Amino acid sequence: MLKFLFVQHENENIGVEYISAALKSVGHSVELAFFPLGSNLQAENQAIIKKIEKYKPDFACFSPFSFQFPWSLAKAKLIKENYPELFILFGGVHVNSVPDVVMEEKAIDGILLGEADKTIIEFAQNHEAGDITKTRSLWYRKDGGIVKNPTAPLETDLDALPYPDKDLFYNSPLDPIKRNMAYTAVGSRGCPFACTYCSNNVYQKLYLGQKRFRHRSPENVIGELEMNLAKYHYPRVEFADDVLAIDIERLRKLMDLYKEKVNVPFACFFHPRLVNEETVKILKEGGCTWFKLGVQSANENYRKTFLNRHETNEQILKVSELCRKYSLQFSFDHIFNLPAETKEHLIEAVNLYNECRPTIINFWGLMYLPGTDIIQTAIKHGSISEADVPAINTGQHDLSKLNLVPWYDNKNAQINTSAFMLLFVLISLLPKGIIDWLMKIKFYDVKFQIPNIVLVPLKVLSKIKAGQGYLYYSEILGYFIYSYQKINRAITRIWKIAPTQN
Repeated sequence: MLKFLFVQHENENIGVEYISAALKSVGHSVELAFFPLGSNLQAENQAIIKKIEKYKPDFACFSPFSFQFPWSLAKAKLIKENYPELFILFGGVHVNSVPDVVMEEKAIDGILLGEADKTIIEFAQNHEAGDITKTRSLWYRKDGGIVKNPTAPLETDLDALPYPDKDLFYNSPLDPIKRNMAYTAVGSRGCPFACTYCSNNVYQKLYLGQKRFRHRSPENVIGELEMNLAKYHYPRVEFADDVLAIDIERLRKLMDLYKEKVNVPFACFFHPRLVNEETVKILKEGGCTWFKLGVQSANENYRKTFLNRHETNEQILKVSELCRKYSLQFSFDHIFNLPAETKEHLIEAVNLYNECRPTIINFWGLMYLPGTDIIQTAIKHGSISEADVPAINTGQHDLSKLNLVPWYDNKNAQINTSAFMLLFVLISLLPKGIIDWLMKIKFYDVKFQIPNIVLVPLKVLSKIKAGQGYLYYSEILGYFIYSYQKINRAITRIWKIAPTQN
């Protein structure tokens, strides 16, 4: 039996849960060192060292997204400095995006490319046999160079994989805060689309010529949900699939089983091109309470040319009408600071969204993900330069950070991004006629920034109005738990060092 220690930051990672389940299915041991947001750097380092001393793992493993890579690399260096013989293995989205960049870091002994459910078992078996070098998808160091083994093909039978190991994170510090929010499930892998800004753009290149979109059977998905409902009593489900279904018959069967055996509210993602009235009706009857649609830009030509998205505004309007017809709450996703974005594009967005009247408009700034096509588009149009790419490829650039929306785009200062952000929030709160009036008086041309002290409370109010206040309750609960623990530790230290009074 081999021991694998995963070191993870911020959030539950479904990929790690699947890898853990795969390893445990063949008798290996897996433990987790998990650090939610708000953790103290020194305390993190001490906890990692303490965990290694106690667990004595054979491998230390990381699976970061790009914005998490600097944190993961710092922890890998800490481990390598203290345990130079411990093999450090990386995988995940960032690794698949820029494997050569990752392997420039000497603290990292190897990486596994692609989906690793089978190759991690192969890696463990080969290690026990004394030779990891034959492991498919493995890149490793040898004689001062890097050996790059061929990437294993995608797994086609997802039902053959064990259910994700939810215990790994649910029995960690994630438990009191996130676990009571929703159970995150994935009923498929891959995406039938290849938007230029998305990590699926990278996987399209990695698995060129293979069928990337694969799905589990409805029985397999429901089996997982039913088993863990009995264990965790979760109040809702978040389907994290890029697209929940493209096959209407599979969707119907999935929803019939879900209603019968799970029957808690759920949310899911869909693409506007894949939605019709039957889809919305089936979802509503199955228990869907939140329907998520990516739009990103309201200009059809821009979406097609820059983002490789080919839906029409007519399709987006139709989906909105269907959601209202079936009383299904729905949200749009919008990206600010896109390359060559103009004020006119944002004006179109306000007008389109005000016509559609989604329950919520979620927005954030464009995160430049390494290896995606939009990076070269942004360089061509002057949004970034070639000099920015190294920082993007290591997750250190400002525009690699999660949800960063600058108030003003320095390269296009005539756009007051904050004014458009406020208009997006107000669409969820105010009647259509008021938004039309604000557009008529060109509110978006105000010369001052709309401060966070205005935007954040209104955003929270819009979430509460939409019945999503629980998202903020959990964050507040987490903050108070963390603050209480910190204060309690401080009081304990003071009590221990206080002089004894006679």
